Amino acid sequence: MKLYHNVLEDLAEEVYEELSKNSNCCTCERCHNDVVAYALNQLSPQYAVTSIGNKLTKVNNLRRQHLADIQIAILQGLKIVSESPRHDEKL
Repeated sequence: MKLYHNVLEDLAEEVYEELSKNSNCCTCERCHNDVVAYALNQLSPQYAVTSIGNKLTKVNNLRRQHLADIQIAILQGLKIVSESPRHDEKL
């Protein structure tokens, strides 16, 4: 049973939902996944193994600098994916 979780995945999803609304990037499932995966690859992972650790890590990552880093990574991902969407490619 998997006990670890990269808390940044949740935060990146939240930021993506917020920022993609004002973007002209496609929001199909493939493009969505490409943007979030791009962003997560730009950030250092923040793993937690307990629900308490998960909550503490989220609180820590919501500090202004961490939030700004996540926002920048998502915005970069939106730009890159909008310039070269892969939604028509077969998996």
